[in-house]
Amino acid sequence: MDWRGLVLVSSATIMTQIILEKDEELAQWAEDRFPDFAPLSRPLTSIGFASSAGEILAVAVFNSFRHHDIECSIVAATPKWATPGNIRVIFDYPFVQLGVKRMTAITAKKNKRCRKLLEGVGFRLEGVHPYADKGTAAACTYGIYSDRAMEWLNG
Repeated sequence: MDWRGLVLVSSATIMTQIILEKDEELAQWAEDRFPDFAPLSRPLTSIGFASSAGEILAVAVFNSFRHHDIECSIVAATPKWATPGNIRVIFDYPFVQLGVKRMTAITAKKNKRCRKLLEGVGFRLEGVHPYADKGTAAACTYGIYSDRAMEWLNG
């Protein structure tokens, strides 16, 4: 499969290809990589991040669009995908292209790496939900609002 993206985003550490318009293929990669994630609700939009060699680093899946809010889930093969430029790409789609006021992320309470990333880019913890993660563990709900996301996009 040709994962070549349309946009290159560079940072001091990694050159990333952005993969667009391959929603189902990228969603399938995310579901295969993290089976607890499956099945993702449809319709969805996916954005992939690949190395300059074409290897997928991460996939962001957007679904549950409600005009003012959208959910975003990210499955990553490595934390190297999380550059400032790639975070801007993730924020551009919902806040600029769709015009939402907020974006929601849900993660397992025990997933400290994900929670640190979410908080580091401006998401706020909105709730802890017992038994929401596979019926046995707690999940955390996070939200980021358009004003905070625009700081990333404009800065």
